[in-house]
Amino acid sequence: MSTAMGDMTIVVIWALVVLFAAVLYILWILMPFAVFGTKDLLRQLIREQKRTNELLQAQASRARPLHESAGRIDPPL
Repeated sequence: MSTAMGDMTIVVIWALVVLFAAVLYILWILMPFAVFGTKDLLRQLIREQKRTNELLQAQASRARPLHESAGRIDPPL
């Protein structure tokens, strides 16, 4: 009886290993499509980040004369 139980345990472990390998293989095949799908989103995020930096720089340029006229060189934190 214990030999049958040990054989069944080995079969279950091998089935889990094969199932894990199959899922991993499928994900490995699909990964490049996910990467190509995010390229446009990354480009859009980079454009938005550059625009935000430009707006912050413009805001800082407009605020600098106000701080200098008030006697402060650095803006308060």
